[in-house]
Amino acid sequence: MTKQAAERRSNRRRLFAPVDLHATQSREDLVVLTRSGYAGVRLVGHVAMSEMGDRELVSLIALLRDARGVGLRVSWSGDCGAVEVGCLRHLDPPRQSDGTFAWSAQQGESLAVRRGPTFLAFEDTRYGERRRVDIARSEPAAAVLDEVRWGRTVTSAEAASLHALELHDLVFRSGDHCVGVAVRQGVWCV
Repeated sequence: MTKQAAERRSNRRRLFAPVDLHATQSREDLVVLTRSGYAGVRLVGHVAMSEMGDRELVSLIALLRDARGVGLRVSWSGDCGAVEVGCLRHLDPPRQSDGTFAWSAQQGESLAVRRGPTFLAFEDTRYGERRRVDIARSEPAAAVLDEVRWGRTVTSAEAASLHALELHDLVFRSGDHCVGVAVRQGVWCV
């Protein structure tokens, strides 16, 4: 690679691609941006989370999770209102209208999931000490945590199984829509 090509590539890695939440539908859209050399995405407009519909709000959280999972940062502005965002501290926060961030991610805070053939293993450092939570794939809630589509409607069997995950802050739920908030970090081949 020539020096000029390397410099162009380096400059692209620092760029943030403008993204419309409604035009971005899945993790695959974000993978394309990563492969194109972008360092992050910048959400277009100001997002008022408390004014969003359930599906749209869950899709926003899925975008934040999946962007982090493929190595992209998200720059966005918005207000949380009364939306409970405590479980999102490991994801990129919005810049509020007063210039402050809605939540502060502490250095080293993370929530990652590794997928095994019969389990999902979560490593969580958001609350200080590292903790591990294992979920059997046979649990109905595992389908929610494995879901790749954004804004998925939860079934009644999954809803009953989600309560324990909500206690561990592993999911973000709004109405009948839910998404796992752990960043995807790979698969264990066991």
